[in-house]
Amino acid sequence: MQYPEERKLFTVKDVSRACGISRATLLRMEESGFLTPYRIDPDSGYRYYDTGNIAAIGQYQWLQSAGLSRAEIADLYHGRINSEEFLEEQRRKLEAMRRFVSEFELRHDRSKDHTLSLLTLPETTCYCSDIGDASSLEESGTLGYLAHERCIAQGYRLRGSEPMSALREDWSTWAGPSSDCSFTICIPVVPGPDADSDPNLRHFPATEALSIVGFGDYSAIPELWQLLFDEANARGLEPCGPQRVIGLVAPYVGDHVRPDEYCYECVIPVSR
Repeated sequence: MQYPEERKLFTVKDVSRACGISRATLLRMEESGFLTPYRIDPDSGYRYYDTGNIAAIGQYQWLQSAGLSRAEIADLYHGRINSEEFLEEQRRKLEAMRRFVSEFELRHDRSKDHTLSLLTLPETTCYCSDIGDASSLEESGTLGYLAHERCIAQGYRLRGSEPMSALREDWSTWAGPSSDCSFTICIPVVPGPDADSDPNLRHFPATEALSIVGFGDYSAIPELWQLLFDEANARGLEPCGPQRVIGLVAPYVGDHVRPDEYCYECVIPVSR
């Protein structure tokens, strides 16, 4: 942008009024490395801003409304990011928000009991524990809770932004859900330096997937699988990885949620 030789400068009060922000917020923008006042009086310490500064604040507010942190905004605005890594992180956050909105919509709008979508699952590393002796879905949930306890007790750092899931490797049930309650419980964790040699850890790459989100007690899961299988067949999609049930249940969503309003996301990694 071509700036005029003579430009009007604005005080903190002027900028606060024009942008609808407090003096403290303005100073935090400076502390984070995002904003540098056009001039700081060396004697009084008073800050003065030009229109370029104010335009930058507008961009900050827009990026903040998109959910970026102060540090992310500063690094993005000043070109201090790895674009590929940054995009991957934003896609991960977008996927997390998609799951939240799908779940909340179902609880809010009781006129429908499930939603279907084609999405991209982010890559993740999980602490995995096989559950082979469960006689019911309720019992498999209890065993999953115990697996969560073991994961914590063994010192793993949990990735709290990702809910744990159950997966099944056997694709012989592709034509419909099975009564077999044998699962592998997968608890997302932050991999440490010894992740490659840790037998409890398994890495799942990012993948395209067909998803159905529904709610109800545990008895709702087989019907969700049947609907998902039917939809995958109708779209001509081929499975390309283990099917997953992602538990979006209390305590993930709040202790006020009743068991008949638990939410589940059943997912099939697919290829076209």
